[in-house]
Amino acid sequence: MTEQSIINNVFSLLEKDSDTWDTTDSEYLTARSFLNMGVQRWEHFDNTTWRELWTDLTSASTGDKTVSAAVFTYDTPTDFVREGGYVTTTDSAGGVTFWHVLPSEEVGKYANSTDNWVYFKGNAKAGHSLQFNPLSTPTTGGTINYPYYKAATQSSATSTVLEPSDPNFLCYFIAAHMSESTDSIDGNFFTVAEGLLKQMKSVNNSGFWGVPFNIESSLDNLEGFGTGDMGFASSSNPTNR
Repeated sequence: MTEQSIINNVFSLLEKDSDTWDTTDSEYLTARSFLNMGVQRWEHFDNTTWRELWTDLTSASTGDKTVSAAVFTYDTPTDFVREGGYVTTTDSAGGVTFWHVLPSEEVGKYANSTDNWVYFKGNAKAGHSLQFNPLSTPTTGGTINYPYYKAATQSSATSTVLEPSDPNFLCYFIAAHMSESTDSIDGNFFTVAEGLLKQMKSVNNSGFWGVPFNIESSLDNLEGFGTGDMGFASSSNPTNR
């Protein structure tokens, strides 16, 4: 659902009428504020890692995506929250190099290493950046990519589509806060909203149909990731694609 579809449903829940608010009405703008509060409620619910919020640099509209000569610091997308576990660079011939991601506190241990490692630093206020090992040699012109966990979208337009898999949660969340109940919130609407939120978490954590969480064969020895001193990829390898 778009923002407008969600808020139109809210109108139906509250007014039991087929008319809707104009998008410039104060009620509509108030509903948008509660919509964004609902998104925040979903985003941080029970410290859940939502599958809908995983994406990659290639799909992002911001963030540095190309390796420049003698540059080792690159901006991440503005919605970056945390890294996903690996970084790749792809040269013009299609060769892919994997870069091992280190925790920031471990970087000092590898000050003299020339292996292919990177780390992310920063915070929500100042922004984040990707740091390549300054003693490594990423291929100039190579394409950078990595998975990352993003911040949930906040709506500011009628056409915005939000990430929660069940937008009905947002409809009932807004209705609960905009009702004319003698209390500050409508308990019936809120109960439905919380039920839908918990159901989304259950589905999110249930895994994929027919796919086990544990994979029998593993890469315990990091086979296919190169044979550098740290076990990191040490050169481009098209077979790693």
